[in-house]
This record gives sequence, C-alpha cells and structure tokens, in this order.
Amino acid sequence: MAFLAGAAGAASTASEAALPRDNARSAAGFPLERRLLAETLHERVYEVSFPSPLKSPWPANDTVYGRLTVPKGRSRPPAVLLLPIMAAPNAWIEERFARELSRRGLAALWIEMPTQFRRRPHPSVMSGSVFLARTPRQLGANFRQAVADARRALDVLEADPDVDGSRLAVLGVSLGALVGSAAFAQDPRPKAAVFCLGGAAFVELLTNSAMTGPLVRTLGLDPAELKKSWAGLDPLEVPQTVRRPVFLVNAKSDTVIPAENGRRLAEAFPGASQLWVPGGHYTAILHMSWMPSYAALKLGGVLDR
Repeated sequence: MAFLAGAAGAASTASEAALPRDNARSAAGFPLERRLLAETLHERVYEVSFPSPLKSPWPANDTVYGRLTVPKGRSRPPAVLLLPIMAAPNAWIEERFARELSRRGLAALWIEMPTQFRRRPHPSVMSGSVFLARTPRQLGANFRQAVADARRALDVLEADPDVDGSRLAVLGVSLGALVGSAAFAQDPRPKAAVFCLGGAAFVELLTNSAMTGPLVRTLGLDPAELKKSWAGLDPLEVPQTVRRPVFLVNAKSDTVIPAENGRRLAEAFPGASQLWVPGGHYTAILHMSWMPSYAALKLGGVLDR
C-alpha cells in the first residue's frame, strides 16, 4: 500500500523489527501506540494508532491509524494535523504536504479517516468508498466520527513529548478540508488552518455537488433529515469569537465543491484569506506543484511567531 511505502525509500537500513515501539502510551487519558517506522538524516517517522472516540457499525473502522513526521534540527517543533481526501488509492497527496511541512521545520500527523485504508469495513471495499453512506443518519455519523477523530488527533499532538503541543494547526484537502474546518471551528487549540478545496453549508453542498447530488436525488434523501443528521457540524453553525488565521484555496470551476460553498466557508471564518485558482476539483492536482509549499509557508509564518 502506497501509504506505507512513502518513507521506505528514505528509511535507515535498520530493519523494521529492530525499531523501538512504545505501547499503550497515554495521551489525554486514552490508549495510544507509537512506533518508529523510519529515520533519515532529516526526520523521524512514527506510526501511531488510537481508538476512535465514536463507535461505528464496523469494528475495523474504530481504530485510527496515522503517521507522524517529526523534523530534526529543532527541539519540539510546532505540529500540523493533516486530513486527507476521501477515496484515493494511496496517500501521495498527503505525503507531499507532510514532506514540505517537515522541510519547513513543522511536524505533521496524517491520519486515516473513517472507512479509509486499514479502516475499511472489509478488505474487498475500496478505501473511503463507504464514507458516502446511503442514509442521512449513517452519512452524518461517518462525518461526525471523522471530526471526533480529528479532535482526538489534536489530543495526541498536544500530549506528544516530541512536538510543541501549544503550537498546532490544521490542514485539510477536499473531504479533509470539510472535516478539518468542522473540527477547527469547534476546537480552540489550533492557531491557524489551511483548507484546500473545501466548503461550508454542508447540506446544500451535498445536494448541489456533482459527486453527491445525484446520489442524494437517486436515493430520495430528505434535506430535512440531512440537516438533522449533520446538526452542529457545519462551521457556519459555530460562531467564531476569536479570529485565527485561516487560508483557503478554492477552484473557480469546481463542481464537486461548488464555488458558492467555497465562499460560504470564507463566511464561517471572518477575515479568512481566500485564493481562487483556475480549474476544477480534479484538475486542481496541477496545483500540487506549489500548494504544499504555500500551506507550509502560511502555517509556519503563524506557528513560528
């Protein structure tokens, strides 16, 4: 699986079995496992796992797995929680962001969200494909679990002895931007955020998106039921009493996250900086040549103050 292959090429020659493991560490009162996965001249990469705060219908989905990259050369660097896209077959995008954050001197914790990778309900199921459930209740539950997992991942970073838990940020792409913006709105600990290809007004987004709209109409999902299932999750429902730096990147021709929903996300965070780029949701991959360095520059500028 590409998620596990990213650091292998840069790993030290020590065998994985010889690398130390910390079992049942306690971070904010819940079980946590962390083991050194790889080490280079410039960084250490740890694999972490912890229980999800919420239960799902699938036991395999109730353990959260992640990868923590800690750069060398500075003591207890700031850390960024990195939340991924929904159904990619690998973590190429997230690894690009994590690599650039590390190069900038920021630690990065990338987590698998509900039904992704090792959290799939069954090995035959494509990563992330079950996230878009067929009922408003389960769809809302999946998203609610993702937000709870993100906030618990912030607990992990806050308690980790190798990073500065008082200097945290959130970075999300696509689905990760939706989950990240919900978690950021609810949690005062992150000092800043970057959300790429995200949006707000979630029920309208589900209805109008080129990805989810046809599913909503085919299944006859009731907008009122969707609103009930997603209550309290939309960033627009959580007034921000303290302004924190938020940087948004949206695509002008995006039909998966419509432009109107991108603008609504900016409304949720007064003072947010919003950058509009050419292209659509999927052609935004062309902007990966600069987006990771842009995110690292913006977050580093805040966290290093």
